[in-house]
Amino acid sequence: MSEPNEQKDEENKRGRPLDLSRNEVILKATLDLLAECGYDALTIDAVAGRAKVGKATIYRRWSSKTELVIEANAFIWPFNKLNETINRDLGVREQLMDVISLIFQFDNYKHQSAMMAIHAATSSNEQLEKELKNDFYWLTKQAIESVVKPFLKEKSLTDAECDLLTDLAPALLTYRGIFIGKPFDRDYVEQIVDNMIMPIIQTALRSN
Repeated sequence: MSEPNEQKDEENKRGRPLDLSRNEVILKATLDLLAECGYDALTIDAVAGRAKVGKATIYRRWSSKTELVIEANAFIWPFNKLNETINRDLGVREQLMDVISLIFQFDNYKHQSAMMAIHAATSSNEQLEKELKNDFYWLTKQAIESVVKPFLKEKSLTDAECDLLTDLAPALLTYRGIFIGKPFDRDYVEQIVDNMIMPIIQTALRSN
């Protein structure tokens, strides 16, 4: 994503400032089209038409379709709002359900579909795969760990067990979205938390 200094440099090169209000319009149009037609069928022409801007407006901000999609994906990530959104007074089970629901956009089917379209494209797009691995994977892992660790006895889980409990929900939800083509809701994440994650951590929980 462009930093303020980079945007300023771009403004100086082009001779007029970028209208930052258009960024959001373009990113939302990109997400809509990803949800409707997937990554491969997405074109800059289509995004420009949906956003009602010229292609040059898009290319001034993003050098390629992949760069545009990476920023559109980050646009809907909730990671910088988790501390404000998650109620840390709740128990570990409830917090796990809340954080997973937020990350995987349970309240927005269109964003779910866009996310799954992007994940599906990673097998044939090295840049997309690298960005998701470097950012989304680690941010998701950190978010789940931030919920679980305060409830655990010190060194009560092995590294392998920690990896497993942070991998379970993302793996199952991505599989359900990409390979089965089913939306996911809070009932489904409740099954994951109750039947798979809680049994892993149950014996490691601090006593009240």
